[in-house]
Amino acid sequence: MAASQPLDAGRSLIAAVRSALLANSTLAGMLVGNRVMTWAPSSCPTPYVQIAHRSNDWSTATEDGQEVVLDLNIYHQPDSQTPEAGTARTIMGLCRQTLHTASLSLASPFKCTLIRVTNEIGPYRDPDGVTLHGVVTIRALVDHT
Repeated sequence: MAASQPLDAGRSLIAAVRSALLANSTLAGMLVGNRVMTWAPSSCPTPYVQIAHRSNDWSTATEDGQEVVLDLNIYHQPDSQTPEAGTARTIMGLCRQTLHTASLSLASPFKCTLIRVTNEIGPYRDPDGVTLHGVVTIRALVDHT
């Protein structure tokens, strides 16, 4: 029977994804101050990755689990020294590549049984007319062990 305590694997998965992304030295070197975070102040220098998450319960009568969906929002404000969308696209590609091959270790009691990079959007120009914004979405199935 499923455990009576609520299952929240989101934080554990975010921590594992953040560690994997920052372990990629090429990617970490492109981000201002190695910025991979869940919340960014409005004055945060770019480029950076902001992680948003949502989850769905997929528990059964005998197993506890969640589908956790992470949206990696990549923000970049190009200047005269950088190509229009090149930096944002490169960061998006490095995020996809890193997480496609990652073996994520989650904090106990969670275990990632499946991770899939499902789509990539953008980069497109945000309403401010300056910031480029791309999204890489990750879906993970997480068991409660």
